[in-house]
Amino acid sequence: MTGAGDDDDDIATAWVRGERDALERAYRRWSGLVHGLARRAVGADGADDVTQVVFVSAWRGRDTYDPSAGPLGAWLVGITRRRIVDELRSRQRQVPVADAAPEVSDAQAWTAADSTDLLTIYEELERIGDPQRRIILLAYVEDLTQREIAERLDLPLGTVKTHTNRTLARLRTLLGGAR
Repeated sequence: MTGAGDDDDDIATAWVRGERDALERAYRRWSGLVHGLARRAVGADGADDVTQVVFVSAWRGRDTYDPSAGPLGAWLVGITRRRIVDELRSRQRQVPVADAAPEVSDAQAWTAADSTDLLTIYEELERIGDPQRRIILLAYVEDLTQREIAERLDLPLGTVKTHTNRTLARLRTLLGGAR
């Protein structure tokens, strides 16, 4: 079914049916997100491997994906979370005792708790959908102002502000209140 629609629902339907091009379409749609999460959590060296493992294990376990439980993107982020935890645990087991407490730079100070929070946020953003997801990513990943976001998405500025405030409140609640 090559050339089929590439919206999230079309890809999810193809995924459930096990259509031949579903993995490729899912990879095109969500590999950037998966790789970005992996890179942030395990670094550039491990991000490619984690991304590959996520899509391979997702495809092998595609029968366990239930569209009624949430969007395919959120399901993939959940798999990403588990693969990142696996990777971090694997690294901890490989650290020799003498190197167990090396000095870390600010870039290495990223903790497992930070990774978990970030993945929780991305899962929720995938569940929320657009335009809220896109607004938050443009604001906090691409560092655009609300006015720039409104122009880019062709939305009224007030709508962007409302979606931003509501989504941030939702995420704050999800993470257990003010942090």
